[in-house]
Amino acid sequence: MANIDIGSILRSVEDQSKALAEKLFKQYTHQAVSDVRDFLQKSAINLKRWVEELARHEMDKQEFESLVKGQADLAEMRALKQAGLAAVQIHTFTNGVLDIIVTAAFAAIP
Repeated sequence: MANIDIGSILRSVEDQSKALAEKLFKQYTHQAVSDVRDFLQKSAINLKRWVEELARHEMDKQEFESLVKGQADLAEMRALKQAGLAAVQIHTFTNGVLDIIVTAAFAAIP
């Protein structure tokens, strides 16, 4: 099995999340990126294990997506809440970040 570079996946997620935040929030991009970094830091160990299991075909795409979506509870997005953004906007961003994680993980698997 090829070695999966989780650091590369996390950087990709952060970069793509920043672009999403710029599109959705403009002036709150910094807060959004801060929240994503916090979320990725809390989730990195699980994400690494899940990506490796996915690469070894020990789980399928649906199981992986379900586990990643389950991490939404960890995505507190404190900085965005403190900035006063509406819950709907934060929810839209959080779902976008989770989709980015899934896409980045699949792109990293040879």
